[in-house]
Amino acid sequence: MKKKKVTVQDILDILEKVSLQSLKTEEMRADFAKQMAESKADFEASLKKSSEKADKEMREVRQELGGFGRTQGELAERYFQKAIQRNMKILHVDLQEMETNVNKYSKALDIREEYDMILTNSDIIVVVEVKHKLRVEDVEKFYSKKIPNFRKLFPHRKDYQIVGAVAAFLFDKNSQELAENYGFLVLTKTGKELEVLNSKYNLF
Repeated sequence: MKKKKVTVQDILDILEKVSLQSLKTEEMRADFAKQMAESKADFEASLKKSSEKADKEMREVRQELGGFGRTQGELAERYFQKAIQRNMKILHVDLQEMETNVNKYSKALDIREEYDMILTNSDIIVVVEVKHKLRVEDVEKFYSKKIPNFRKLFPHRKDYQIVGAVAAFLFDKNSQELAENYGFLVLTKTGKELEVLNSKYNLF
């Protein structure tokens, strides 16, 4: 079989074909890179928008709960103070007075305690411990130390019945159950409303 003679034109045609294929590949690569860049830009824009929305929601929550720069504990205290103050009632207990962040010290007894809220009506006092997240150790301390010390630090209120309550946005495992077992009222935030999670309580 006689071999076909390769001419200069054949070589030029081959080079042109290869060049066109290479150009097409480069165009595909460029198009792919452009699509990737656009996708990345869209993703980053979406991420920024989500972050800005989350920041805005957090600012609104902080503003609603009493301003900026507060710790989580301070925000929780501010929320529950305002929520209770709106109607001055917990379950069937009508409240007449609210004291907040009460520090009490007895030199004779060498006892110092701080109570987040003391709510009073004619014959009942509700002592409230507020936490952003309630832990088992918070409940234990409130039950074994702060409630018994209340009687010692406020002897002029000896004729009142004492109700203990814990208030929190979040609860560690077993903390809510323990609080209820000790006979405390358990308060939390549901939506924008204050909710009492149990109706049974003990008098101390």
